[in-house]
This record gives sequence, C-alpha cells and structure tokens, in this order.
Amino acid sequence: MKSLNTWGVGFFFLFKSTSLVIVLLATLALTLIGQTVPGISLLQQQAKAAMSSPTNSSTINYKEIPPPVESFILNQIVNKSKAAIVVGFVDPNGTRIFSFGNMSATHNIPVNQSTLFDIGSITKTFTTLLLADMATQEIVNLNDPIGKYLPASVKVPEFNGIKITLEDLATHTSGLPEWPSNIWLNGKVGTIDPHYNASLLYQALSNTKLTREPGSKFQYSSFGIALLGHILSLKAGIPYNQLVRDRILNVLGMNDTKITLSQSDIKNRFPVGHMDGKEISTPALPTIIVDAGGYRSTAADMLKYVSANLGFLHTKLDDAIQLQHLIRHPVISPLPANYSGYVALGWRVLTNFGTMTLSHTGAINGWNANVAFTPAKQVGVVALCSCDATDADMGSFDWVLLHLTGPKSLTAHSEVGVHTTPGLS
Repeated sequence: MKSLNTWGVGFFFLFKSTSLVIVLLATLALTLIGQTVPGISLLQQQAKAAMSSPTNSSTINYKEIPPPVESFILNQIVNKSKAAIVVGFVDPNGTRIFSFGNMSATHNIPVNQSTLFDIGSITKTFTTLLLADMATQEIVNLNDPIGKYLPASVKVPEFNGIKITLEDLATHTSGLPEWPSNIWLNGKVGTIDPHYNASLLYQALSNTKLTREPGSKFQYSSFGIALLGHILSLKAGIPYNQLVRDRILNVLGMNDTKITLSQSDIKNRFPVGHMDGKEISTPALPTIIVDAGGYRSTAADMLKYVSANLGFLHTKLDDAIQLQHLIRHPVISPLPANYSGYVALGWRVLTNFGTMTLSHTGAINGWNANVAFTPAKQVGVVALCSCDATDADMGSFDWVLLHLTGPKSLTAHSEVGVHTTPGLS
C-alpha cells in the first residue's frame, strides 16, 4: 500500500525508473543545463537552437541534445503523469529555471519559478539547520540528551543506560522507528491521524523500546525529526514555523516558503498532485509533525537555499551550514555507482572520495522533490514535481542532472528495504 508518507524514501534517491526512463533522464540532463525553457511549447524550438549553438558551463559542457528529450518531458511527466515539473540550476554564473506543464486539468496555466510545490522531507533539512544554528549559538548542545528538554512526565527510552541525544535525532541514529506507533488513523497504517498531537507523541515515545544503542546505526526516522523540531520549539518558546521563519527563511529571503497557504496561493500558485496519471488529494499534516515534512516552496526560493549551502550567499547562517554539512555516520544501503554513503545533520552525503554531494528528497503522495549540490564543483540543482515518485522520481532525476554518473551506472533498485514500518513503499 502506498502511504501518505514516502518521506522515509525521501531521504534516499529512489532508482525505480525503467532502463528507458533512465536513458531519458540522462538526455533530459543534456537538454536542460545551461538553457532557459519557459514552457513546453518552446521545447522543440529551443532544442533545435541548442543543437546548432553548443552550451558552455563552468562545470559542464554539452555539445548536443539527443532527440529523446522532448519525448521524455512530454510523454513521461506531462502526458502520462499529467503533472508539472520545475527544475532549477545554480552555479557561479547564476541560476537557470525550466518549467513544464500546467497547474491542473481545470487550471490550464503553466507552472513557473514562483509556483508552489510540496517539498516533503526536504523540510527535515530546515529542522536540522535550526539545530545547527542553535548549537553554534550555544543555546543547545548536539550531545544534550533529549530528556533535558521534555516534560518530566515523559519517559524517554534508553538502551543499557545510553540516552538519545539531539544529534542522534538529527542523524537518524536514535533507534526510534520511522513513525510513532500510534500515529495512524484508526490503526490503519498509511493514513496519518489529522488530530495527532504532542500528548500522543509523548505517549508513543514513552512506549517505545529501543533495540540498540543510540548513535550506533542509521535508521530513517520521521518520528525522530518531528521530535527534534518540537524540542527546539519548546526551547525557543515559539512555534516551529515561526522559528524556521525567524532563523532561516527571513535570513535567506525565502519569502515563498511556507507551511500554510493562503486561499490565493491555493487558487493561483499551487498545482494539484498526481499519481498514475490521476489528480489526487494530499491530506494536511498535523502540526506536531510538520517539521518532518510540511513545507511548500518554489524553485526560486529553493535555489536561494541551495545557494546558501554552496556559499554563494553569505549570511549569519554560514557557521551553522558548515556544521550541518559535517559527516557524522556512515550509511550502509544500496548506492549508485561506486559511491559511499554518509549522513550529516539531516543531509545525505554521497562521495567517491573525490567528489562529495549532499542531497535530500521529499516525497508525499502525488508529489516529490529533490535538492542536491556538489560544493567542490559549485553546482546545485532543484527539481519540484507535482508527480508521484513512482511516476518520475526527482532523486534519480537530480543525480543524473548533476552528471555525477552516466545512465549505465544508475539502477532500477528501490531502497525501500531501509524502512521498517509495514505498509510503506
């Protein structure tokens, strides 16, 4: 059963594409980088122009655009999935944004750089950046046990006397499961209770039994990140969304990144999610867990975020961003090509010990998005789609767009095996 949450999958690139789709993704990469594509109607015209006028970049140089590009964009995402996609690149030369598809079947308006998309678990990197920022200001310490910040009535699980720390929550090594056991509506796995609250979160934490020492093994946990955001909010004495706005969004000028959308946003700037070619409704998340996957954003805003992570924007978050990027643990899981996997504070880190790329995917029914960047090459990419990851996975998409490996290195293997919650995929 496909769950409301594929956020667990969201931490990893999913290689669910068929060989044909992988090839098309690679050719899409050849088409997009270094060009500006304002809409589908101009795709063929621009492709022909690019063939006669090679594109040059500080990091990538493509001389030819293969013919399957138009087929992939129109057939795989727009026609088959009926969805829309916005892709953005940033490098020392600035940003480039490419848009394809419309808001919905009834709202026949093209998406653009200001269109809002669900970004799912990319939200988790906001939460862990909050932690890094508050740690650099010595408001909290990464090694603080989480019980220090929770009500005395909450029984925090331990393993042989070893306590869960804030860093354990941020690196998915707390030993907590992917989701609290009591989060499902009527006990049905996959449907989150819209009325889930802090009391129920505390109850789930108190009833959790750890099976290993905190900090010893990676296991993706939206439970842990939701708890982390809640703890930081308690410590600051203000709601989570206000904390993110004050410490991150306002600093970076990300004015279009938000949890709650206005009626005008919903009507004019927020597409409909799609799965298997059909428009679907995505349920709202309860406030207590929005810090694990509740934000919406635009390509323009997410490129500001990536720019800050690449050092193109220097702000008072610089020290926190560097702390957030530091590798904390190895991650043993299926990996593309010959890359090794690690986890930083929230970010997945992939390296061939020559090039290091940080990334995070966010997926929720009908939507998926990815941000990825390679600091040494000073290039980053953002992909936002109103399509389900089973139709066109943005994790695999960005991996190819960064050109870190060729299409033959990609596989169709899913990494769902890292999850332990029944019913999730």
